[in-house]
Amino acid sequence: MKKFQFQLEPVLNYKQQTLDALMTELSEAQMVAAAQEAARDRAAQALADYDAEFAEKRATGFTNLEAVEYEATQRVLEQRVQREQKLLEQRQRELEAKRQEVVAARQETHAIEKLKEIRRGEYDAAAAKAEEKALDDLTAARRAMAAS
Repeated sequence: MKKFQFQLEPVLNYKQQTLDALMTELSEAQMVAAAQEAARDRAAQALADYDAEFAEKRATGFTNLEAVEYEATQRVLEQRVQREQKLLEQRQRELEAKRQEVVAARQETHAIEKLKEIRRGEYDAAAAKAEEKALDDLTAARRAMAAS
């Protein structure tokens, strides 16, 4: 009997390559999202540090000019935190979209692999049946030769 050949092997290989590429992209998207989260955290920490610094100055006293300067700087830092948060949310949406692509690619690849397993099982069963038939034919031929 001829060797097992899965006709969709090129498709399976293509799907596997696509899945591998998507996994790489997912990994990169995770790194980008983590970096953006760190940037947001740094901006929030800068704002918290500035607030703590101003609380110390308020306890010791400050001028009106310093108060105006504080408010302006605080607004800038708050805007930076908001900007970094929006970027983080965008990166997380991109990451989730990439995850969905990976899930879909995995499902497609898994379906083709499952089909390959089924076809391989059918092939193995047919091969075993053919081998059994060949042995039966050989045994019958030997019996016929021995009888004559």
